[in-house]
Amino acid sequence: MIKRFTSSDLDKKYLASRRYEAIPIKADFSKLVVNKPWGYEYLMLNTPAIEVWHLFIKQHHATSMHCHPNKKTALLVLEGKAIFSSLNKSIELGPLDTVIIDAGVFHSTQALSLGGIYVLEYETPPMKHDLVRLEDKYGRALIGYEGVDKMVANGKEHPRFLGSNKKIGKTLDLYDNRASIQTIAGVNSLKKLLTVNSVALVLSGSICSGNKELYKTGDVIDKLPDQKCQIKNLSLFVINRPK
Repeated sequence: MIKRFTSSDLDKKYLASRRYEAIPIKADFSKLVVNKPWGYEYLMLNTPAIEVWHLFIKQHHATSMHCHPNKKTALLVLEGKAIFSSLNKSIELGPLDTVIIDAGVFHSTQALSLGGIYVLEYETPPMKHDLVRLEDKYGRALIGYEGVDKMVANGKEHPRFLGSNKKIGKTLDLYDNRASIQTIAGVNSLKKLLTVNSVALVLSGSICSGNKELYKTGDVIDKLPDQKCQIKNLSLFVINRPK
C-alpha cells in the first residue's frame, strides 16, 4: 500500500502559529547515529537530491507530531506494525506499506510491535534541520533537531549504502527485506524489479507517459504505471521482501 498525505487547512493553520528558523546542521551524518527518546536514526543513503534515513522506534513510543515545511518525505515500514497519524486521520502500517508526506503535513509514527519497528524515511531535498514540532511527549515541542550530545559514532551493525557500499546492484539485507540500488534501462527492466513484494524510491531520473511526468526524484512506486511509459536516466532504491 502507498498512501499520500497532502497539506490541509489545519496543517497550514498550526504551521503559521509556530516560529520557524531553519539553521543548517554541521555534522557528518555518514559516520553518526542519532539517539532519540523513542529509539534512534541514522543516514543510510544520500545523493545531492535525496537522503534515506533508517529509524528504529521502540514499542509504544512515537515520534513527535511534526512537519517539514520545505521538503517532501516518505515513510516505508521495513519490519513491525505501526500507527501513522496526521492531524486528520490515523492508519495502520505493516511491512512495505508506505506513506508519502507532502511538505507542511504534520505527522507522527507510533510503534505497535513488541520488538519495536524499523522504518525507512526518504527526504527530498536533504534538509535535516527542516523541522517544526507541534506536540512531543518527550518535552521537545519547542526544540529543533537533536544536538551533538545525542550523536554517537557509527556502529558496524548499522548497514549503509555509503562509500564502497554505494554500488549499482549492491544488496544489503534489512531484516526480511533486501535493499539495492538499481539503474533502469527500459520498461522491461523496471517490470522485473517491481514485483508484488517490492517498493522503489526514485533516486534520479523520471518515468514519463507522453508529455506527462509520472514519477520523479523522491517519488515512491510499487507497480509499472504504463507499458508504454518512457524511462529517462532512472535510478532506484529498491526494497524487496522475498516470499
